[in-house]
Amino acid sequence: MLSLLASACLALGAASPSAAPHDLHLSHTRMVIEGNTIVARTRMFRDDLEKALGQPIGDTPASRETVRAYLTRHFVLTVGGKPLAAELLDSGGEMDGDQPVWWVLVQWKAPAPVRTLGVRVHLMFETFRDQQNTVLVARNPGDERRGLYFQAGDLAEQVLKF
Repeated sequence: MLSLLASACLALGAASPSAAPHDLHLSHTRMVIEGNTIVARTRMFRDDLEKALGQPIGDTPASRETVRAYLTRHFVLTVGGKPLAAELLDSGGEMDGDQPVWWVLVQWKAPAPVRTLGVRVHLMFETFRDQQNTVLVARNPGDERRGLYFQAGDLAEQVLKF
């Protein structure tokens, strides 16, 4: 069973049976920080992720491991300059309008309550020159919100202080 924190990151899209081509290369992450725990749900176009991985993905242990390894390299959180270990909690496919998307639910544990967080989200930068990654961060208690934006070529870490 997923924790309440993980459940706060889940917001499923509407189902649709057809897919249309898209020109936009974008991932969107909703991240929640509570104490020393960080949970994020990232959604991206399934075909874009498959192109970045160089293989099709599905609901298999091998696919989950491939996606986890990719995320570990391209979605990095740091506290005190030290990277946090990512744990893939769940993943799967869904439809967003007429587009198949793939979502991942990831958790990180910091050694102490998070006061400063470094974030680097470079998903699919190596694949698409126009890739954009957005991150909405909510810190509880208090529901303090911040937005981050990463575009291809921008490899700098963005730092949030609470």
